Amino acid sequence: MQTQNSNNIILLIIFTTAILLFLLSFIAAVLFLYQKRSILYYQQLEDAKNNYDKNLLQTQIEIQEQTFQNISREIHDNIGLSLTLAKLQLNIIESPQSNKIAKNVESSIDLISKAIHDLSDISKSLNSEAIKTHGLYNTLKVETEKIRRSGKYQVEFTEEGNPIFLDANKELILYRIAQEALNNIIKHASASNICIKLVYEKDFIRLYIEDDGIGFDKTAVGQCRAGEIHSGLTNIRNRTQTLNGNCCIKTQPGNGTSISITAPY
Repeated sequence: MQTQNSNNIILLIIFTTAILLFLLSFIAAVLFLYQKRSILYYQQLEDAKNNYDKNLLQTQIEIQEQTFQNISREIHDNIGLSLTLAKLQLNIIESPQSNKIAKNVESSIDLISKAIHDLSDISKSLNSEAIKTHGLYNTLKVETEKIRRSGKYQVEFTEEGNPIFLDANKELILYRIAQEALNNIIKHASASNICIKLVYEKDFIRLYIEDDGIGFDKTAVGQCRAGEIHSGLTNIRNRTQTLNGNCCIKTQPGNGTSISITAPY
């Protein structure tokens, strides 16, 4: 009888232990599935947020490009035409008697000619059709020539690797990044030399822009000048993000600035 009771107790313990193990396994499985679904849910939320941010940035860039196009047409159609007509009218004026008046007329024609040329450069730099027609390399070459003609900078522009023609929108974004970087150099860097390089790697393109200017402290964004630079760098990073690329900015006071943009094809 005692042996029978002992066996019953042992069976009860085994049965209870089995039930407890089953319950623990069930709870562990439920927790595992819950955690897995939670991770998947938050990953989907993060992906949705990233896609939203990317689409928002793309929309902002498209709106900005449309604005540039409108400004470019206004410059070309209205201001450029008015200056051209003024130049024609000055050219057909009969030679005045006074040498002083003649020199003033000649000086006015020269100034208007320069204004027409400068406005044409501005119009072309704002118009994205130049990228679609001539490509990134040739458009950047024109931009660097324009800076070189100012006489204030020594500009080196090179290309490495086997050129690959990218999607026109990608080339346009890279061009706007270069414009933003060059604008920062001209306005803030007090540089003498500018180096621009396009490098075509196996899987990505690299845009490299360097100057020998005064550099800046990237953490000092509270001051006016630093704030303007920070805004320009933010634009560069945002545009790089739309390319699924990487932006690396190296600078410190007194040692110039280098910007490296890497973007997949």
